[in-house]
Amino acid sequence: MSLFYNDKHRQVSGNNRKIHPPKAIQKGAKNDRDDDRRCETLGNSSDIKNLPVDCLTLVFRCLKTRDDRASFGLTCRRWLHIQNDNEDSLSYRGCPSFLKDPKISPKSISIIVCKLLIRFQHLKYLSLCPKINFVISKSQFFSSEVLSLHLNNCSEYSDIELSLIFSWFPRLTCINLASTHITDKGLYALSTSCSSLETVDLRDCHSITDAGLSSLIQNCRKLATLYINFCSSITGIGFLGCAHALKHLEASGCKLTQEGINAIVSGGGLEYLILSTPYEVAKVGEGSINTEAVITISKGCPLLKKLDLTYAMDVQLEGWEAIGQNCKKLEFLHIYGGNKLCGIGLQALYNGCDKLRTVSVENSSGCSTNALGLFKHKVESRNLM
Repeated sequence: MSLFYNDKHRQVSGNNRKIHPPKAIQKGAKNDRDDDRRCETLGNSSDIKNLPVDCLTLVFRCLKTRDDRASFGLTCRRWLHIQNDNEDSLSYRGCPSFLKDPKISPKSISIIVCKLLIRFQHLKYLSLCPKINFVISKSQFFSSEVLSLHLNNCSEYSDIELSLIFSWFPRLTCINLASTHITDKGLYALSTSCSSLETVDLRDCHSITDAGLSSLIQNCRKLATLYINFCSSITGIGFLGCAHALKHLEASGCKLTQEGINAIVSGGGLEYLILSTPYEVAKVGEGSINTEAVITISKGCPLLKKLDLTYAMDVQLEGWEAIGQNCKKLEFLHIYGGNKLCGIGLQALYNGCDKLRTVSVENSSGCSTNALGLFKHKVESRNLM
């Protein structure tokens, strides 16, 4: 790719650009030496490298391929600075073939990544997986503008290392820590260093408890989306006093108690609630959502748009009626495996949830095939009106 432009036969007159033929075909040229000097001066000014910074920035942002963006900074130091100032994403995903190269040690990889972090001072998105052994510990060298940090599947990081990383990026609004070994101490460090968090992913973090979750809930009052699926030590009581800002919660596979359900709905702002129970867990009655829990959810979450109660095997008629009475904004309902759902419950859902668009329910529930077919037809017909 060539971005170099240099035409010694262009001349600028006033505010308008006029194209003149080469001096060899000009008529009445009186001084060849003066013409040569004029062309040389104007040729240099038309070099694309002399464009204003905002124009070059626009050129860089229009480049679509990785190779073009990487080549941009090879033109000159000025262009390199523009590239550095406009790189907003850095993702390191260790490739097995790359890591197996005997010429490149893990320490060398860490040095390279750290230098990139120092070079790109305006990053917004950063992904570091697998673990990077940071060889520089001075946070002022790293960009503090990072908004989204992804450390998922980095189980090698200790709480101390995670706490140091959190302190580097105080402006974080999104973090992915799924499948890490973070503990309650790490969650406390996260919540105190990054109080502006809006989205947190803690799926499969088996070392956290309600105590750590409470730190996150109390210190990050802007938290809107939280994933704690399969955090086996979570009962839900850590949500007590959660902010109204919490809109989206996924807690499938957690061992939620009735006290935990009460705490989860204490904020009153939930719009998306995923509480599906794995079939193996539901069979033995651990963590399964029952009638009392559903009644509590329906009364505490009047803004619900999506509710997933897959394999909620213990919900009786009163639970489905409560949803119909209280969840007037409900659009999506997943009750696959609700074997105690009956035709009267379906009718209660249809009568009360007039915005209902999608219902996932299996034929092996307590409803007859005809009742299920009629219910789905009525919902689909109402959506077409």
